[in-house]
Amino acid sequence: MIEWMQTHRKWLVITIWIATIAFIGAGFVGWGQFQFSQKANVVAKVKDTEVTIQDWQEAYNQIFDSFNKQFGGNLDKATAEKLGLKKLALQRAIQDAILRQYAKDLGLYVTDEEVANKILEVFGSDKKYKMYLRNAGLKPAEFEKSLRKKLLIEKLIALLHLKPTNTEIISVGSALYNADNLDIKVLKKEDLEVNLTEDEIKSFWQKHKNEFLSKEKYKIALINIPLDINASEEELKKYYQANKNIYKNYNGEILEFNEVKDRVKKDLAKEKLFKKAILSYKKLKANKATYKIVTIDNSNNIIPSEKLQKLKKEGILKPFVYNDNYIIAKLLEEMPPTPLKYEKAKPFVIEKLLSEKLNKKLIELSKKEYKTFKGKNIGFVTKYDAFKLKELKPSYAIEFLQKLFTSFNPNYFILIPENNPDVSILYRIKKQKLLDEKEFKKNKQNIVKLTEGLINTELINDLLNTLSQTYKIDVYIK
Repeated sequence: MIEWMQTHRKWLVITIWIATIAFIGAGFVGWGQFQFSQKANVVAKVKDTEVTIQDWQEAYNQIFDSFNKQFGGNLDKATAEKLGLKKLALQRAIQDAILRQYAKDLGLYVTDEEVANKILEVFGSDKKYKMYLRNAGLKPAEFEKSLRKKLLIEKLIALLHLKPTNTEIISVGSALYNADNLDIKVLKKEDLEVNLTEDEIKSFWQKHKNEFLSKEKYKIALINIPLDINASEEELKKYYQANKNIYKNYNGEILEFNEVKDRVKKDLAKEKLFKKAILSYKKLKANKATYKIVTIDNSNNIIPSEKLQKLKKEGILKPFVYNDNYIIAKLLEEMPPTPLKYEKAKPFVIEKLLSEKLNKKLIELSKKEYKTFKGKNIGFVTKYDAFKLKELKPSYAIEFLQKLFTSFNPNYFILIPENNPDVSILYRIKKQKLLDEKEFKKNKQNIVKLTEGLINTELINDLLNTLSQTYKIDVYIK
């Protein structure tokens, strides 16, 4: 197998392999139904190597954490379910088992000394290690078994690791740091002028009137119960003492009463009015409540957008606090958008028509000038030299260079943004360098690391693809 991989190195493509050891002790989630006649904790098997629920859980934790960072820390279980993270985690756990099985077939194993050394490397001392296990609710045997699996994969990857050739390093460097010597000229839409007549505006509205609509509106039955946050100091302190465990800082330390006094006031007021709010909700649900009828749209300041979406879906909202009020609402009628009358639509019509005419004029001017324009020579630029394009704001300069280095036209124009451009950059490539030596030398260390990561990523991917067709793989989870 190693000989096969060495032979096929030239077919390796660019991706990045990241191997991590994760020490995570988390609560288990419901995974699904198992087939009969299998060990209760085994979800799959690769030849002689079992994939346990714990393996699956650890893979899930890693993937969830990665996605959660992309979501800014706001990924919930429902969204994770929609994204199919359980399935991805099972695939990851099976891939790990494939690598472990292959490591065993090569005669690799992990000694007790290697496990002990890794624990010491990570935790620093036996005392800290035992404290971690106690806090995570893990047994030493359970943790060390998981660690041994990770170390076996790490040992296999280290054995198979390839060093990039000079040709591969230069190839990646060329992809990153090829350079063009450019003449450019920037045409700005804001410098152009067009005229609109009343007839043009009206005619445009007639053709596109279904594009100029009123906002979607909702007629709702609304019950609004203001919070009474007037309470004595004694009442507030009594409530704080009974509930102080909910008033903590980021370090888990209980905050002093004076630090959270305003929160205590609101929480006490919410508790006092909760029964009244629930009773009002039940009456509204049974059409026996007194309420006011209000018409709102998506940008209202009565019901926040996420609650409005829930109201549309379920027809009624249970009591919730918003802007110091208990809000209870029932959907009476959805009023879909309708075409605006001409006078109300006119400002939007002018804006759209003006934009279309200016876009057309900008493109026509670009087509007329790009072959013969006299512009400014900015010298050699790579795709990373946006700072050299002083005439453009940074985001536009970055976009221009990205498009330039994927274009096959040595002399043309690029619209930015593409669909509704503010500018058109006319360009002419005077000379080209396959590799900017200066940038290559300056960034060579990073290029070598990137190239090494890229070829080893595909090495592992190719290995997994081949072994998945070679090994017998049984999955016991539905």
